[in-house]
Amino acid sequence: MSLSIDTQIEAMARLWPAFKLVRREGAAALWQGAVRPLLQTYRVGVFYRAPLMVERYSVRIVQPRVEILAPALRPRRGDAEGMLPHVYYGPDGEVTLCMLDPDSSEWSPADLLAETTVPWITDWLAAYEGWRATGEWTGTGRHVERA
Repeated sequence: MSLSIDTQIEAMARLWPAFKLVRREGAAALWQGAVRPLLQTYRVGVFYRAPLMVERYSVRIVQPRVEILAPALRPRRGDAEGMLPHVYYGPDGEVTLCMLDPDSSEWSPADLLAETTVPWITDWLAAYEGWRATGEWTGTGRHVERA
């Protein structure tokens, strides 16, 4: 069973009032807000479309999409490949965070984004800040390419 977008919107407003609903279209919503994991404050966008009850879905496809709006994520100095760890690169150059293993049952559309996704954003950004400083990714999980 998946939670409705209305339920997701209500929980986000209750638990993360700094995350503002900036767009709602049918079963889809976009929130923007700020988080400060360790050293820096980041402006974040979270997009989610709740699957319909009759829809067959894969977590790989319906998982929330999280983008860092500002400041831009940057590779480490001297990194010849210029790649960021634990992200998905979109066809138009957009970068979204890889925060969950879709094969591990860590998350499903029956979970509240406010209780899973937003805390995971903070954890991901803390690992990112550490990686920028040391070159070691300390975040948990396994990076899985998006379908």
